[in-house]
Amino acid sequence: MSVDLNRQLQEYCRLIDEKQGALSVGDILERSGELQVVPRQWERHSSPERRSVKTLAVGPGRGLAWAAAAFVVILTVGGLYLAFSGDNDQVVDQTTVPTPTTVLTTIPDPTTTLGEVVHGWPSTTENPAGLYSWGGACGSSCVMGFMHNGYGSGDVEIRIDALSERPADVGDATAVSIAGHDGTYRRIDDRREEWIVDIEATTVAIRLEAEPGTSQADLDEAHAIIDSMRTQSWDNRRGFRLVFSLATDDWDSG
Repeated sequence: MSVDLNRQLQEYCRLIDEKQGALSVGDILERSGELQVVPRQWERHSSPERRSVKTLAVGPGRGLAWAAAAFVVILTVGGLYLAFSGDNDQVVDQTTVPTPTTVLTTIPDPTTTLGEVVHGWPSTTENPAGLYSWGGACGSSCVMGFMHNGYGSGDVEIRIDALSERPADVGDATAVSIAGHDGTYRRIDDRREEWIVDIEATTVAIRLEAEPGTSQADLDEAHAIIDSMRTQSWDNRRGFRLVFSLATDDWDSG
């Protein structure tokens, strides 16, 4: 549509220039001032090469109206061309409302707080307080599955192991929830405690051992570590890792 309008407008202007010469604004004002606006018409004769021009005199009022009408036609055609044409003579659909660009984002794991940093297993050196994990990375040096409060009293240690099979239940075991899963707890003796839980077809044993005379504060901190454990989907052979929180920088795996 825009191409046809453009061609018609160009043809119209070419014929006007060919038969009348370029018509300036000064010409229009001069002729309007003399009240003798004389439009020119051309007639086609026997051959395209021979064309004659004759003029028709019109009254002052009609001549001014003709000039105004000609400007309206030119402005209207030009406006329609601009409104319906786009780049490279492509028609633009004015009724189309652009839709916002869809941004694809990675959905965070629901078990992980957005923006938190989870480290691997504590290293053999001093570790700052924060979130750590079993089943993930080990860092530069660590003893996976073993940690103790070596930068504190050194009286408490925690071990986490994956068992090849679930041990037989004993009469003194108590049903508990561990890392959001059903498990069992039992006190082996005055120094040792044990939690057994099945997670993603893996039997996990968590054991706590304390030296005689360990302070209650140290025991409470060790229990708080175990209570903070939760599972998180992870790309490893088990399909998960255990995330836990260390409240102090006392814990290491050395």
